[in-house]
Amino acid sequence: MDQRIEPRAARDVPAPASPGARLPDLARLIRGIDPHAIDALIALALAAAAMAILAGRAGDPAGDFRANDFLGTGLVLLQTLPLAARRVWPLGVAIVVGGAVAAHAALGYEVVQAGTFGSLVAVYGAASLTDNRRALIAAGFTAGALAVFFATTRGDFGPVDMAATSGTWALAWLFGSYLRIRGEQAAALGEHAAWLERDQELRAREAVADERARMARELHDIVGHALNVIVIQAGGAQRTLETRPQAAREALASIESAGREALSDMERMLGVLRAAADGGQPALGPQPGLAQIETLAAQVSDAGLAVDVAVEGARQELPASIELSAYRIVQEALTNALKHSRGRRARVVVRYAPDAVEVEISDDGRGPQARASAEHGGRGIVGMRERVAVFGGELEVGAASPEGGYRVRARLPLKSAAV
Repeated sequence: MDQRIEPRAARDVPAPASPGARLPDLARLIRGIDPHAIDALIALALAAAAMAILAGRAGDPAGDFRANDFLGTGLVLLQTLPLAARRVWPLGVAIVVGGAVAAHAALGYEVVQAGTFGSLVAVYGAASLTDNRRALIAAGFTAGALAVFFATTRGDFGPVDMAATSGTWALAWLFGSYLRIRGEQAAALGEHAAWLERDQELRAREAVADERARMARELHDIVGHALNVIVIQAGGAQRTLETRPQAAREALASIESAGREALSDMERMLGVLRAAADGGQPALGPQPGLAQIETLAAQVSDAGLAVDVAVEGARQELPASIELSAYRIVQEALTNALKHSRGRRARVVVRYAPDAVEVEISDDGRGPQARASAEHGGRGIVGMRERVAVFGGELEVGAASPEGGYRVRARLPLKSAAV
C-alpha cells in the first residue's frame, strides 16, 4: 500500500487565519480597552496635531492674525487636553473647550483646526454622556460660542461656511443625544425585563408554596382520617376478639376498607407528584365529593361513632374544588369527633343554596373547652380555615347546644369557585 508521509514541519504549522476570523478578536480587544484611556489618547493626539500646526506657522508672517504666543498656545491646549476628562465632567469639558475656541478667535488668533475639532468631540460627549438638561445647556453654550467665533474671527467665513460649520456641530449634538436616549431606553427595557423575571420567580415560589400547603392538607386529611379509623377499629377488634368474634371480624373488615381507600388516595397523590417531577400529565382518578359523605359516615359509624346524614335543599352540580373541600371538611370534623369528642352520635347536614353550599357537623360529646385541649397542636381546624379561606367562605366552630357538644359549620360561596 502506498502511503504518503508528510514532513513533520508541514503537519505542525497551523493554517493561517482568514481576515474574517481575525475581526471578532480585534473587536473584543477594542472593547476591552478602558474608555478613559481612549479619551486620553484622543486628547493627546489632537493636542499634538495642534502643536504641529502652530510649529508649522512659526516662520510664516501672521498677516491679519495675531502672532501666536504663550496665551494662544494655552488656549489651543484648552481646546484639546480637557477631552481626556470628558466622561468624568462632560458638561464642564464642553464649556471649557467651547469657551477656549471662542476666546482664541476673539483675541485675533488664527484658527487651529485640531482645536476646533476638539469642540466638536466635546459637544458630542456632553450630549451622549449627560441628561436632557445638561445636554441642552451644552447646546446653548456651544451655540453662543459659535456665534462669538463667527462674529470675531478674522478668517474668511462666508454664509455657506457658517451654515456648514453650525450644521456639523448640530449633527454631533443630535447624534450624541440619540445614542444617549437609545441607551436609556435599552437600560429601562433591561430593568423591566429583570423585574419581570424577579416577579415570575416570586410567583413561581408562591405557587410552589401554595401547592405544598395543598398537598399537606390532602395528606393530613387522607392519612389522618384513615389512621384514626384503623386505630379505633383495631382497638375494638382486640377487645371483642374473644367474646364477640363476629364484631371483631366486622372491625377488621372496616380496617381493610379504610386502609384500601387511604392507599388508593395516596397512590393517586404520589402519581401526581411523580408526573409533575417527570414533566408529564398525571392520570387522576375521581376526587371525593359530597356524594361520598354517606360512605364516609358509614366508616365512622363502624369505628364507634354513629353518624346521621341529612341533605337540605335541591342537590346541584358543584365545582370539583367545592366538592373536594366540603368533603375534606366533613372528613376532618368527623375524624376529630371520633378522636376527641367521646360522644355517641354525630350529625352531618349538607345544605344547598343558589349561591353557596354549607356543611354542618355536630356531635353530643365534650364541649369546646375540652375539645380545644385535646386538639392542641393539631392542624385540623387550621386546615379547615385554609380550605374555607380559598373561596372567601365562613367557618364557625363552637358549642353545638347549651347542653354541650361540638359543632363545625362551613359555608362555601359558589361564585368564587373555579370550575
